[in-house]
Amino acid sequence: MIQKGLEGVKICESSICYLDGINGRLYYRGIPVEELAEKSTFEETAYFLWYGKLPTKSELEEFKRKMADYRELPAEALGILYHLPKNLHYIDVLKIFLSIHGSMDGNDEDLREKAIRVASVFPTILAYYYRYSKGKELIRPRKDLSHVENFYYMMFGERNEKIRLLESAFILLMEQDINASTFAALVIASTLSDLYSCIVGALGALKGPLHGGASEKVPPMLEEIGSEDRVEEFVQKCLKEKRKIMGFGHRVYKTYDPRAVFLKRVLQEHFPDSKLFRIASKLEEYIVSNKIKNIYPNVDLYSSVLFEELGFPRNMFTALFATARVVGWTAHVIEYVSDNKLIRPTSEYVGPMDVEYIPIERRDENG
Repeated sequence: MIQKGLEGVKICESSICYLDGINGRLYYRGIPVEELAEKSTFEETAYFLWYGKLPTKSELEEFKRKMADYRELPAEALGILYHLPKNLHYIDVLKIFLSIHGSMDGNDEDLREKAIRVASVFPTILAYYYRYSKGKELIRPRKDLSHVENFYYMMFGERNEKIRLLESAFILLMEQDINASTFAALVIASTLSDLYSCIVGALGALKGPLHGGASEKVPPMLEEIGSEDRVEEFVQKCLKEKRKIMGFGHRVYKTYDPRAVFLKRVLQEHFPDSKLFRIASKLEEYIVSNKIKNIYPNVDLYSSVLFEELGFPRNMFTALFATARVVGWTAHVIEYVSDNKLIRPTSEYVGPMDVEYIPIERRDENG
């Protein structure tokens, strides 16, 4: 039997994440994701996903020190920055630097240690390229700041009192079961390739507009709508043209995405006057109340508005997603290879058989 898109196909057992698409619930190792987004930190949640338990105070402090130590890029990798074009997509920048970083990482430390190295360096890569592409002086990592605080500081050279909102968003985006990018990472991992290659493959999958790339298309769509009173006109136009409405619908969630619910509440509390937020809310209200295609808002609708309000460039939104999701990718790779089996599906051949080979001299140019 063919299952296009592998929808509903289970490829492994996992204790990392449970996604209840019918009731709109998401759990990281048994804890509701909303609780972690409300109470935890990036570092603590990453530790939880990688090690399978919440850290003690001393374990967390040591873990935070380790992440801070791993933030800087090797000098050889940093030297390549100034040879890059200034108009690259941030996902491509991540792929370039991770490929270089991986080729220089010849040690055989365990996968968790490598995962910590990879996750720690993501913000540095993005912040360095952002400032380089804008002709600004690079800002070095600060070990006295948390993972998310340091990222914002390296980007903009200042602290932000609303940084907790970004941290909550990153926790919400950190993991989501076997999605397209995680599956890409697992396919590569199953060949026993290196962790860096797994993440580069996952980044390629995430870049697609049907996955993480959708977040970059939400703000332009909201600007196209222009105002709350034009929502109905826009939706009807999309239906007529069979155009996808970005920020809505999900392969698994058949009701509200709990991450979207959380972020909407955050935006309502902290950015109630945001024009994009008001249009997004009205769009949600119209689509849900009128049961348009029976779709609901997904995390891209409101995470993109939050990233916009915090000042991040739109072409970095997918890379921000990756900065969080790299934790989930690596957690799944670590888990899968502990009981590894090469992922090798098959196809149902539907082409012709016993076709005659015709020499080129006898082939008709007109087909």
